[in-house]
Formats: sequence, C-alpha cells, structure tokens
Amino acid sequence: MLNRQVSSSAIALLQSPDLQQIQIAAQWLANQPFPNPDLEVALNLVLQGQIVPQKTGEFIAIAYNPSNGEFLTDAILGIVMARPGNTTVSLESGDRTTAKALLAQITSRGCPHRIATSGQTKNWVRPLLLEHYHLDREHNPLVMICTQAPGGGVGRWALPQDKLALQAYAEAYRAERGSGSVTQNWDELIRQKRVAVLEQDGEIISVVKRSSTFEHGIVVGTFTFPAFRQQGFARRLLAFFVTELLKEHTAVKLWVDDDNLGAIALYHSVGFQVIGSCYTGHFKN
Repeated sequence: MLNRQVSSSAIALLQSPDLQQIQIAAQWLANQPFPNPDLEVALNLVLQGQIVPQKTGEFIAIAYNPSNGEFLTDAILGIVMARPGNTTVSLESGDRTTAKALLAQITSRGCPHRIATSGQTKNWVRPLLLEHYHLDREHNPLVMICTQAPGGGVGRWALPQDKLALQAYAEAYRAERGSGSVTQNWDELIRQKRVAVLEQDGEIISVVKRSSTFEHGIVVGTFTFPAFRQQGFARRLLAFFVTELLKEHTAVKLWVDDDNLGAIALYHSVGFQVIGSCYTGHFKN
C-alpha cells in the first residue's frame, strides 16, 4: 500500500508508514519527556513483525512538520496507532494542535473504546473526548524504570511442562485484575523466554511476563497466587527477572496504577524509580 499524506497547515499526517518511518517515530517517542509505554510497546510489535497493519488492519498515522525537507526524527510531531474498530488506541503528541489533529483521525472512525496517552497528552485529548463520548473509567498509572540489577533474585524461565500452571495464572490474573488474555500461545512465549516463574516444592507460585519497546525491556503481568503473598516471593522473582532483562536492555520499565501502593512498594524494593505518569481512559458512545 502506498503511503498517504494528509496535510493541514503546519502539520502533515503520514498514513500507512513503512517500517523505516515507524522506526524513526519509535525513536522520537523514546526521547519524549512524558512517557507513553503503551504506544512504545505497540510500535515495537510492528517493528518485530508481530503486528502487520496491512494484514491485521491496525491504523497508524505519524504527524510531522512538512517544512522539513526529509522525514527525520526532529520533524515528527506525534503518533497514533489504533486496533481495528478503535478497540485500543495509543496516541502521543508534542503539542495540543497535533493531538487534536491525530484524535480527529481516530474519532472519524468511531469511538475509541480504550485510549492510552502520556500524562501530558491526556490534558489535550481527554476534554475533547468528553465532548462526544461517555467516560466509563480511567486510570493514571505511574511509569517506573530500573537501570541497576538488583540482588537476591530467584527464579527461572518457564518450560513446556509449566503450561498448565501458566494457564491457571492467566485465568487467576484476569479474574482478579480484570485484564489480560486467557488464550495465549504459551509454546511461543516459552520459546522466546518471555515468561519467568518462581516455584516452591515443585509448585509455581509466582509468574511475570515481559514485553519490550524500541529501547527497553517491559515488565508485565506480575502475579503471585494469593496463598503465597506477603512472603517476599514476588520480590525474589522480579529481582531475577530484571537482572535477566538488563543483560539485553539498558533499562527496564513498567507501569502500575497510582493507588496500588503494595505493588509500588514492591517495585521500589527492586530498584525501580518513578519517571512520570501515563493515562488510560475507557469511553462509550
């Protein structure tokens, strides 16, 4: 599919960008002072070939300054990516005007059921969304980062014989947190070393998964089964997990609800520090 450019005064919108252009946009996003890890992860999935917009129907648009003779990082003004049907939207912008232009591209396709932005971009898009849609619920997660390997790690990468326990983890996580999928390709996740576990007496008691951005490792899905909580198991597994990720990345990121004080304390104990906040809003027509 050919790239499509839509210009509006000082903003040009590049739709259906190629992988090189998406990589430039991912670098721009990584350098922004206000974190948007949801979009960082989504763009990296495209770069890794796990999402192929031409086949799977995702919409991607990059806003840039057309006065720059070349499509360079310093010309980019913002990025938006949406799943088919606007079920999940990630949007980031460097200014209010660009945020409005990108949001208009999304709302022309319908209500964004879930939208993720940085804390700054939230201030620009949330009032516009409230003019047309009903806010169902929203969150302001803290974004945290770790750059030093912690000590005291205990754990291992998941093995094929762990699949039944991992399925039980996925079901328990979804029941408790209200998010996550119970239909996952555990064989592939295990092969890629994307799931780590901690076991006691042959029983898996704590699980964590990983994703990645253009530059960083990402911690997702941290979970300890209820009977084994408050005993330090999650801290030991995370210490192992983060140490392993730092062998591949310069830093490890995560995001956590700002009212989840127990989890925040856990992440601090492993060496994570807060670097900002992001936003997730759920809307209805």
